[in-house]
Amino acid sequence: MGLAASQARLLTITARKADCEFQSMSLSHQKIALSRDMERISDEYHDAMNKTKLVYDYYGTGTSQMNLNYALLMTPSVYNDYFPKFLTDRQNRVVLSPEYAAAAKAAGIPHEGYNGVPSSEIRNAFVESLRDNGIITSATAVNIESIPYNNEIGLGSLYSAQQATMDVTYDDLLNLIKANCPDTMDYGLSFHVNYADREPQAQDGDPRWLLSRAADTPGQEENFELCVNEEGNRATVVSLYDLLTSNNEYLIYAETGKGANLPIGEAAFMQKFIIGESEYEPSVLNWLVDSFSKILGGVQENDLALQYAYNQIYDLFVPSATMENVANRLIADHYGTMDEDDIEDYTADNFDSFSDALDELGTKVGDSHRAKTWQVIDGAKELIGIVYNGNNRAHSTNAGNRKDIAVDLNTIVDVFFTAYKEYLEGIENSNYSYEEGQKLSEASLYKPKGSDVFKILAPTDVNSGEEDLVASFYDSMFNIICTNGWTENENIGNAEYMQELLKSGSVFISSIDNDAYYYQSSYSTDTYISEIADTEAIAQAEAKYNAQKARIESKENTIDMKMKNLDTEISSLTTEYDTMKNVINKSIEKSFKRYDA
Repeated sequence: MGLAASQARLLTITARKADCEFQSMSLSHQKIALSRDMERISDEYHDAMNKTKLVYDYYGTGTSQMNLNYALLMTPSVYNDYFPKFLTDRQNRVVLSPEYAAAAKAAGIPHEGYNGVPSSEIRNAFVESLRDNGIITSATAVNIESIPYNNEIGLGSLYSAQQATMDVTYDDLLNLIKANCPDTMDYGLSFHVNYADREPQAQDGDPRWLLSRAADTPGQEENFELCVNEEGNRATVVSLYDLLTSNNEYLIYAETGKGANLPIGEAAFMQKFIIGESEYEPSVLNWLVDSFSKILGGVQENDLALQYAYNQIYDLFVPSATMENVANRLIADHYGTMDEDDIEDYTADNFDSFSDALDELGTKVGDSHRAKTWQVIDGAKELIGIVYNGNNRAHSTNAGNRKDIAVDLNTIVDVFFTAYKEYLEGIENSNYSYEEGQKLSEASLYKPKGSDVFKILAPTDVNSGEEDLVASFYDSMFNIICTNGWTENENIGNAEYMQELLKSGSVFISSIDNDAYYYQSSYSTDTYISEIADTEAIAQAEAKYNAQKARIESKENTIDMKMKNLDTEISSLTTEYDTMKNVINKSIEKSFKRYDA
């Protein structure tokens, strides 16, 4: 090859090599960009794995979870108990969607609200605008306007202003309770005969028969026993009517004996059986509230009085948060890994002594080494609250040591009814007294007479139907918008957007409380709202991540192949470049030698 041709080829090789190196550098930059994309989608995927959503769980069982959205909160239904649950901002103004905001504007409600509530004409204008904006139907609007405007509901009142009440005597009340209230069996408080061969010793020949609550754990016995009938008739059911009218004594009784069934553990079980672990669990107190509410409920002062009575019984049997925590721990481990010494040590860690813990749960009666069952039973009939036989240690080596424990159901009902009357008659001027451990002979309890008068809802269809509930719903909505003011958010109807506002603390939940007023709080404290993993969003994010990852990996593989080919070509060009350069150098050297000669 001539010198000129070699130089031309060298230039060609140089140009191609430079082009290949440029392409390789470009592909390298593309690969870096893909790495950044991969890092981005990995971060998005990681964030999505922690994604949660808010659900509305009305029954609190985890089986009825609905995605939380604006319509669920602002549409009358059983899920919000026919009271709106508002989204409110930091100024406690109600956050309205464009449709609800249009109704507020049409009614002339200022953003800052009123100093009070306006007239029924403005309320009707609000209702008509709800109809015009498609929130309610024309028929619903007509029904709402046909019911007089209640300017107190949501502002201290829970019920329609048109609800009629009537007075009944105590005798009438007893008949209503007898006909309508569930007995313990119907309510789910299960009693059954247990330890039939271990009847308690009778005093003065007076027989006392025992029944016991079914064990929660198969194979284990909690030994809750109910002394039912002085005539010796065994039964498994008690009615509220029986407790209010019978001369018989109804006692929950437990003979703990020796071993693992310790008095402190049985007292903890007794406490939970009476109080319950939640408002939905069958318990003596929940049964009392639900039974009385079935007859007396629906009248605002009655509902508030029943809540007060609930609190008084609760405080009698749960004297402190420390005792509640100890009782919960003892129940959890009663049939678990804690032995007698463990229980004694654990209790002592929370109280000055073991006897202090027992004394806080109940009242000591009898002598620990000589006590007879009848002493504990009579103690329960004479004292308010749980009584036990006086054993102030977790266990004892004395073979004759007994550890009986009991509480009188009649007394619980009497104290509950007394607290109910106390609230109605005025707590500040109350002459009633009922304390844990107080002798009944020294307590001052309500003694009902047949002529005593009680207020109940009148039997009418006007206020019990859904139409009235819907009217009350929109009246309470109107009242709160008028008193708190309002602000519009055009995106609040988007469930995901709304939930993010709640999670970030930009908006809050305002719900009606037992006192019939609305209070603002975080969604995390609302008993109906739960935050759970958003499995659907996580699955979508995983699918998206896998698809994007596959595309990026495919592009990376293509780039790697191209870069490998370019590297091979560059290597080949480099070799050829060096060869041509060597040829040219030798040709030049040869020419110089020729002319030198």
